[in-house]
Amino acid sequence: MLKLKFRIIPVLLIICFVLVVVAFAAAAVNFNGQINADKINLRVDATIGSAVICSLTKGEPVEVVSEAYDWYKIRLPKEAPSYVKENLVECFNSDPVTNPGKCLSAKIIKDRINIRLGPSESAWILGKANKLTVVSILAKESGWYKIQPIYQSYGWVNKKFISKAVILPKKQEVAALPVKDASPLPVKVILPVEPSDILVVQGTVSPYGIVLWRQATHKLVTVENKIYFLKGNRKSLDSLNYHKVKVSGKLISPQDSKHPILQVNIIEALS
Repeated sequence: MLKLKFRIIPVLLIICFVLVVVAFAAAAVNFNGQINADKINLRVDATIGSAVICSLTKGEPVEVVSEAYDWYKIRLPKEAPSYVKENLVECFNSDPVTNPGKCLSAKIIKDRINIRLGPSESAWILGKANKLTVVSILAKESGWYKIQPIYQSYGWVNKKFISKAVILPKKQEVAALPVKDASPLPVKVILPVEPSDILVVQGTVSPYGIVLWRQATHKLVTVENKIYFLKGNRKSLDSLNYHKVKVSGKLISPQDSKHPILQVNIIEALS
């Protein structure tokens, strides 16, 4: 009996050591960085031989969420392929006038659904989506939907290809007024573009899913067909889906964004 105890103790020590190594291998970090070279592979795992998700370009911004040895784990960019099984989502049309019958958006109907690299049960898992998560549908392939990557989906990049450089806001060039006896050389004043404090817009609300690496779950389309992404209480926004509303909120994206993002303060139903 004593000999058996002496045999078990080393085994237990080895198991504890392995668990400690695994626990500390992936350390939590969080920062925004940039890709510093062209055609960099984003991989499904922190190994050079793992499958490639997509290719990243120099200067592309990335959000790092953890690290393991010589690798950074980042959120998937919008061009990364992502798939969900058709029978795990419930579809609805976000634009029934121009695309009748076509599924443009869907919500997940079960918890912890696998988001995969390809339309197959054997494809690599890129992330997991919880029940009621809204996803944007790009295409349909043999019982699967190709979707825009969800916020909780990730890939790995070697550390040497990501710089922790600070990404400065864009600046706008404004021509200076002519001044008497000033130098004949043209003068320009560089002023930073500041987001406005409060913005009030009207339009129709519809689900859109998590977009642009922010927790924006809905979109608002104005009568001029301008699109705003909305970040706010999801239940409140869901209750107003496909209604005309008036939204008051703070612009939290650069003014020159193609689709600005609003942090919703007040939302009022108009119909």
